[in-house]
Amino acid sequence: MDTVIMAAGKGERLGPREETLPKLFVEVGNKTIFEHQLEALSPLQSTLIDSVVTVVLGYGFVDSPDAEHKLSEYVHIDQRFEYNIVYLENWKEVENSKSALAGVESVDGDDHVLLLCGDVIVSPGQMEEFIQTFYEECSDSAYSAVGAFEGYQSEMTAIRWDTNDVVTDYGAIEGHQEAGMFILHREHVQTAKDRWERSGGEEWFPVVFPEVPSKAIRLDPGEHIEINTQEHLTEGEEILPFEGKNTGHTR
Repeated sequence: MDTVIMAAGKGERLGPREETLPKLFVEVGNKTIFEHQLEALSPLQSTLIDSVVTVVLGYGFVDSPDAEHKLSEYVHIDQRFEYNIVYLENWKEVENSKSALAGVESVDGDDHVLLLCGDVIVSPGQMEEFIQTFYEECSDSAYSAVGAFEGYQSEMTAIRWDTNDVVTDYGAIEGHQEAGMFILHREHVQTAKDRWERSGGEEWFPVVFPEVPSKAIRLDPGEHIEINTQEHLTEGEEILPFEGKNTGHTR
């Protein structure tokens, strides 16, 4: 399974920051969001995911005179991974469907793709559970997957699903909160790329998941943090580190 982390945007809702960096490199609990993500991914190498991580960057890197220094300081920090860096030149003008398209186009295209938003932190156990559940319940039957928290709400971006857990709707709707974690089945990669291309960068990338057969994978909100605002940042500082659950799954 390939991994794509989408981190091209500015993250304006976090307020002013000293560094011209995307949210992915904001520190939460003395580690950047990116470092937390790598910690969740690293135990799964050679069992569930590939060792190459694709990172889509824009704000703070495109047209920046010190982009190479930033890559060394913030991206190439963990020797357990190789990094495929993709620059989204027009990140200011487009929605994150363009980030997804740029990231997925840069991988081989013959495997499943784990798509992570650059503002989510999850425990290693939750990352493992999400991917392992996909392999157990979705991959053989050609379903993509969307991580979600059960319980209807209208505050955050939401999905709905039917009695078979198949995703039926997505967006600014009343429904179950999506978790910023998605798996695109290998059989759906070309369909997704075509859909994102047609959108012209004017839509959010998860719009594709109701259009390809996708299932919701229920996650524990206690093992997950989404950093969108200064309040979220403060909450994250209080929650981390996770107590950590270990599912013990291997593949």
